Amino acid sequence: MQLTPRTILLSSSLLAAALLPLSASAQPFMTLDARSMAMGDTGVASAQPGTASLFNPALLSSGPDSDHLHIVLPNLGLAAFADPDAIDAYQDIDDEAYLDQIDDAIVAMEDAVNDSQFLSAKQDFTSNSRALNDDLDALSNQPFRINGAAFASISAPGTNLGMALFVNANATLETSPRVSACDNQLLDDYLTFFESVNSQAELALAAADPVRNQAGCDDVPIVNLGDGSIHDPTDDLTSDVLVAGVTVTEVGVSLSKEVMIFGRDVSLGITPKLQSITSYYAVPNVQDLENEHYDLADELEASENTDDDFNLDLGLATTFLDDRVTLGLVVKNLIANQYRTKVSPNTGEAAEFDVETQARLGLAWDAPLGLTLAADLDLTRNQPYFLGEDTQFLGAGVEWDVASIVRLRGGVRTNLADNDDHVFTAGVGFNIIAVYVDLAAQFSENNAGGALQMGVQF
Repeated sequence: MQLTPRTILLSSSLLAAALLPLSASAQPFMTLDARSMAMGDTGVASAQPGTASLFNPALLSSGPDSDHLHIVLPNLGLAAFADPDAIDAYQDIDDEAYLDQIDDAIVAMEDAVNDSQFLSAKQDFTSNSRALNDDLDALSNQPFRINGAAFASISAPGTNLGMALFVNANATLETSPRVSACDNQLLDDYLTFFESVNSQAELALAAADPVRNQAGCDDVPIVNLGDGSIHDPTDDLTSDVLVAGVTVTEVGVSLSKEVMIFGRDVSLGITPKLQSITSYYAVPNVQDLENEHYDLADELEASENTDDDFNLDLGLATTFLDDRVTLGLVVKNLIANQYRTKVSPNTGEAAEFDVETQARLGLAWDAPLGLTLAADLDLTRNQPYFLGEDTQFLGAGVEWDVASIVRLRGGVRTNLADNDDHVFTAGVGFNIIAVYVDLAAQFSENNAGGALQMGVQF
């Protein structure tokens, strides 16, 4: 299967962003930056200048690294989310080969030479059908999400004028099985029928008065009238799988400047950027997935649809307590846009998705002993492109700089919109003269991810 300059304008826009309603929707705020991931997905007040374009352009004019040139080449990240019960159900279906077991049981019932063999085969049929039905219920409408990102930049921070050029690509793939009520009812009808049939003779009598599915779907005979053979229920399953993806590629420049507002030094930043939004949309059904000639990658490629747009990010940062505490605010994608996928040939339907405004608040403390503490909070409640849970992340993390050579990091992130979505994070960074390498991982019952970043600072 186949991823901003007037002070008044900035200040008023940022104030408006701070008053955004918490019900605003957008895709999850995910950068997959290695240092951020390791510190609980924080960065709005704590990101290094090299990644300020991802988190908060105002950081280009704020912080101790404002006199260094930063090059990030590259940052690569990958993260996945899935409901653990859905993973278990998928593994059961894959490991137990229910469809094959049901086929074999039907053949065994038809070929049984005595009632004992018939009853044994019937037991295999009913147990596999019941397990399949239970696992389909567990899978139904449970989303799986994969995020991948790549980022590169060259940044020249400065209090009078900070600047960064960057390219960023973020790909999201969302998929979910959609189990139809007809399939559930069909399997239930078969189970009910065979629980009352205990021999081939009784099965032969049933052929004269066949039991049919009455779920408001197409009627399916359980026993074929012509020859009395058992009709395979797996031939009539109507469930499908929604597979949808969005890749947002951005090329832009971030600008920042430190200004005096109400007697306080405040860094203001803006990021004008060109966006290319590419969508993919496919809805293969059970028969497609069972067909050895069907290629999901081909259908996704045929569904590719691209739109180009212009957008803006705005940022603010200010410091307290002798510049040791930083408060940051960012508004990403100030211009909300809606897009539409191509029509799926299977369903005749297309899907709409949004790239909407996001706002996040951050706080960072440059503490003694080489410690940095950071926390970020989404001010908007964000919705996925197509499928899955809402997100409103609260993250916190710590970094310990050991002699400017090794940096140890850890953190935690929780989803305030989903009590079951928590993740622990960890990572390490190495400095070799001007070159640095950062590694990160995140993990929980329903999350997994990793990131790598290489860069130069001089």
